Amino acid sequence: MKKHHNRYTILGLKALQRAARKVAENARKNNLRIPIWKNGRIEYILPEINTEQVAEADR
Repeated sequence: MKKHHNRYTILGLKALQRAARKVAENARKNNLRIPIWKNGRIEYILPEINTEQVAEADR
């Protein structure tokens, strides 16, 4: 069964991904930690450069 996504869902997801990349880039430049939820609690990490390729959403 093929998934169908609303056009605005895809636009919203892409906007969130762009915002997350900008936050991570800013944190790397300024040596800041980013809070993440891990193992049932908040942990602060230094973002690393992510070289993984993300698959495109089904259209």
